[in-house]
Amino acid sequence: MARAVRAVQDRTLGRWYYMRLPLDPNLVVYTTLWHRAPRGNPLAIYRKQLELAPHLRAVWIVRKQDLHLVPEGIDYVTPRTLGYLRVIATASYFVDDANPHWSLPARDGQRYVQTHHGTALKYMGADRHYSGKRPSDETIVTMHRRCQRWTHSLTTSPYLTEVWERAYHSGCVQLEVGFPRNDVLLAATDADRVAARARLGLREDETAVLYMPTWRTRRRPREQDFDLDVFARSLPAGTRLLVRDHYYHDRRGRRLIPEQVIDVSTGGEVEDLYLAADVLLTDYSSAMFDYALLDKPIVLLCEDWDDYRWSRGAYFDITADAPGPVALTAVDLVDIIGSGSYAAPEHVARRASFRERFATFERGNASEIVVRVVLLGEDPTPYTGTGYADAHPGGWTSHPRVAHPENPAREQRLAPLGAPRASTSVLPQGQQVAEDDVPSAPSSPSAEPISETLTVTQRTPPGGDR
Repeated sequence: MARAVRAVQDRTLGRWYYMRLPLDPNLVVYTTLWHRAPRGNPLAIYRKQLELAPHLRAVWIVRKQDLHLVPEGIDYVTPRTLGYLRVIATASYFVDDANPHWSLPARDGQRYVQTHHGTALKYMGADRHYSGKRPSDETIVTMHRRCQRWTHSLTTSPYLTEVWERAYHSGCVQLEVGFPRNDVLLAATDADRVAARARLGLREDETAVLYMPTWRTRRRPREQDFDLDVFARSLPAGTRLLVRDHYYHDRRGRRLIPEQVIDVSTGGEVEDLYLAADVLLTDYSSAMFDYALLDKPIVLLCEDWDDYRWSRGAYFDITADAPGPVALTAVDLVDIIGSGSYAAPEHVARRASFRERFATFERGNASEIVVRVVLLGEDPTPYTGTGYADAHPGGWTSHPRVAHPENPAREQRLAPLGAPRASTSVLPQGQQVAEDDVPSAPSSPSAEPISETLTVTQRTPPGGDR
């Protein structure tokens, strides 16, 4: 019923706006992460637009459940309203980081900058044709169709320029300027770091570990994950764990927050968390590419890398090209964090190599360049055509480019890289147990010592998919 109502809106009022009203040369529409509260690259561009192009009128699209998070002074409309239909029909500029569904097609003269919301490790766009958990042909075609409205796309490195072009086939201008949200990281001072920690209530003598896992699809009725409570209780004295769940989980929350944990999943800007943290703990999240700009330690938990690479696909082997130590088991992770070996000098060169490869174009002025080129019409030539990497990163996938994203049925079906997860998990005692029957880890103070239990414990969040 709701879909039918939306279709009627689009074909009546939406088309009326589309056909009758001219483009507004001063209207900029911003949206982020499928209409969540302002954040990330679009928010950084918006702030710079207020400074350099205050004559332009900015309107955000924000979903109803996030309206309480909208900063004061920001003008907004909610999706599927008359105001929404009017602004998307008449705006001259769009700034977006997630490629949502748009009710109306693009109009001649509209400029659309796709900022993206992270550097790609996993397969994106048409490349998902080669993943083990492959989307339908219809989904791939829909992704391809939506990105044809882009006129500009942001990239952080020659590697990412090539990824965007092979994944999306949009033919847009690739602005090789870095991500606007990272400008603040490159300009940050010690005072900024101290202020960010103070806002979180962190003492200077505490070590802050920022845990930012990536999104996972549903695995049967429950998920396989390491037990946060058990891990938090394994941390050395004076260590706090900042937990930033993926935005797909923002309506889920966590049922149990140990005293060592500060839940920072909702509210606040992630850049502040990067500044406040002493070390980043993640798995395959794009957070690692941004955090690397600060040259602080990064630890990767990759216990299911072979399965993840098979199910989603990956452009290179992160376990071989990691910016820091890689934990393949829960025991490894506890040892790395507990011993502080993540801060060893040997990892400095790895981080430098990682930044050189994946943050090549990050210079701290991306927001300004985007405003000048996209919104003020300056020449993009100085920021394009740098060229691709001379050689693929280590472990680069052997899958060819998808030549027909408009009709993936014409493409050859090649085997995914990696291997699917086995249907059983190994308990510490060596017992075999079906995935659906893995017990929860003990949470009382008298719990057994940390063991491989961390890697097989199931935690069922309240509702929704991952």
